[in-house]
Amino acid sequence: MKHGIYIIILIIISMHLVNPVEGQNQSANNIESINQGTVEAVGYSQFTITNASPIEFYPSDIKTIEITFQNIYNYSAYGVSAVVDPDKADPLKITSNLQKYVGDEVGAKQNVTIQYEIYIKDSIPKGTYYLPITILWSTVPDGTIKRQQDQFVGIRVTENPDIIRIDTTNITTTPEHINPGDSFKVFVSLTNLGKNKLTTIRATIPAELPFISDSSSSDRFIELLEPNQSEVIQFDLRADKMATSRVYNFNLSLEYKDSFNRIVDQESSFGILVEEVPEIYVHDIIIDPPTLQPGADGLLSLQMTNAGTNEIKNVKIAIKGGDGILTQTENFIGQIGAKKSQSLSFGVHVDSNLKTGHEVKIGVYGLNMQITYDDANKNKNQYSYLFPINIVSVSSLPISADTIFTLLYIFMFVIFSSIILFIKAKKIEKMKKE
Repeated sequence: MKHGIYIIILIIISMHLVNPVEGQNQSANNIESINQGTVEAVGYSQFTITNASPIEFYPSDIKTIEITFQNIYNYSAYGVSAVVDPDKADPLKITSNLQKYVGDEVGAKQNVTIQYEIYIKDSIPKGTYYLPITILWSTVPDGTIKRQQDQFVGIRVTENPDIIRIDTTNITTTPEHINPGDSFKVFVSLTNLGKNKLTTIRATIPAELPFISDSSSSDRFIELLEPNQSEVIQFDLRADKMATSRVYNFNLSLEYKDSFNRIVDQESSFGILVEEVPEIYVHDIIIDPPTLQPGADGLLSLQMTNAGTNEIKNVKIAIKGGDGILTQTENFIGQIGAKKSQSLSFGVHVDSNLKTGHEVKIGVYGLNMQITYDDANKNKNQYSYLFPINIVSVSSLPISADTIFTLLYIFMFVIFSSIILFIKAKKIEKMKKE
């Protein structure tokens, strides 16, 4: 019995001797143990963040932030650790361990510091972002009662004062107005906005249909740009003849080296408007009958053709100078497709009131045809065409031209026939005498 008591005493002593080693192992693996069992989220804050530095970051930065928090209660916290949820931290990226073990015990009013390495993406918008940190601890040394609370550290993403960037906002074209089939030049001004020189600058504008490059290469090179220095590069392009009228987007790609010989890529875009004033033609104008007299009725017909590459809409024709000659002076067509034609007609009635006493007002009248339409860019356009129309007096033309030609032919036939008969008669008379 006594031996049994001695053995129990030795086991207890051995456990106390081993306990510091177990404490060290617990320090190494406490995050696993703290996640076992039930963790209660508390409504009070036993810990508060007293300092965080740095809190200002620039795009592309990779920095280590130190976060200090304090146990503000008058009793200790045990098995303290901190965890960052990467999903909740997005778009901030943590490149170091997400879980940090703080210590076996954090005494009353004691400060502790942890570190996280943070990466800021190039594309992240400027603004303030919050790094969520969950603090876990136990209120008793054996870890049976677990607590957790969330704390947040504000991270401010600002513009880098030593920014490495080339300004490309000054872009012009020659000619300023570009139509289908035109060759044109694009001038891009590159300005180094940084405080350090940039080298081996390559600028590219890929030419895609309906555009082609008029030069052998779409790349342009500049060896050096000092701070605040500007250089203008030129691209030669041509618009296809069948390019429709609209704004086309062009991508400008830059690649260059900074003062640390790092390769920097930069993308931007700009738009170019291909304009077109659609060519509209009035042709095949026919007046039936071709000769108009006071009181005559007839028809004026014509063809309108859209010779452009875009549909035109709200096409309307108005004729001025046709009062007393045309029964209508306006005609609405609507739309005419590219390379399409449209026929239309106007009624003709020459007003007999054109007479003044016994004198008829005859002569040539100019019909001013004014065509209005909307192009593909919804711009209003106008086109004019002048067509002469002749009004003749009834007395000035007693018989038609066809009748005159017929009588002329008859007269000539009679003359030639008479001559032939006369010659034959002479021959017969001569033969009788012989």
